[in-house]
Amino acid sequence: MRPTKPLFRSALAVAATLATAAPALAQTETSKTQQIEQDAATVAKSPLKDVGVVKDKIPQVLIDARTATYVLPAPLTCKTLFDAVDALDAELAPDLDAPSTQIKTGMSATEIGETVVHGLTPLRSWVRKLSGAEKNANEVQAAIMAGSIRRGYLKGVGLGLGCKPPAAPLGVTLPTAAKPATKPKSKKR
Repeated sequence: MRPTKPLFRSALAVAATLATAAPALAQTETSKTQQIEQDAATVAKSPLKDVGVVKDKIPQVLIDARTATYVLPAPLTCKTLFDAVDALDAELAPDLDAPSTQIKTGMSATEIGETVVHGLTPLRSWVRKLSGAEKNANEVQAAIMAGSIRRGYLKGVGLGLGCKPPAAPLGVTLPTAAKPATKPKSKKR
C-alpha cells in the first residue's frame, strides 16, 4: 500500500476545488474594483452636485411611487405584485426584510470622503440653496421614501393574497384564523 494515492487524490480534489472557485474569486475582485471606482466617482461628483452642475435623476418607478403610493396594480395578482416590487427593488436599497440588511456601524470610505469634500466647500449650505441642489436632493429623498413605502405596502397586499417573497415580506406569515369556540350543548332537564 503506497501513501501517494491518497495524497494524489487529495491534491487532485484541492486542484478541482480551486479551479471551480477561481471564477468566483475573480468576480469578487472585479466587483471590489468596480465598487471602489463607483465610490470614487461619488466623492468626485459631490462638489458638482453642490453647485447644481450635476443633478440626481429620479427613476420613473420612484416618480410613479410618489404620485400613486397606494394604488393597486391591475390585475391584482402575485405576478403583478412581484413585478412592481422587483422594479422598486432595482432602484432602492435592500428592504429591511432582506438578509443582506444589517445594522450599520461606522462610516464607509465613501461617506468619509464625501464628508471631507463637503467640509472643504465654503458656505456649502448657501451654495446648495442658491444653486437648487438642495431642492433636487429633497426631491430625490422624497421619491426614495415614497418608493420604500410603496414597496412595503405592495408586500403587505401580497401577504394578504398569499404571495411568496419578494411579492410578500420575507419570513412573515399570517396567523391562522382561530376557530370559534363552540359552546357545549346543554342537556334539557
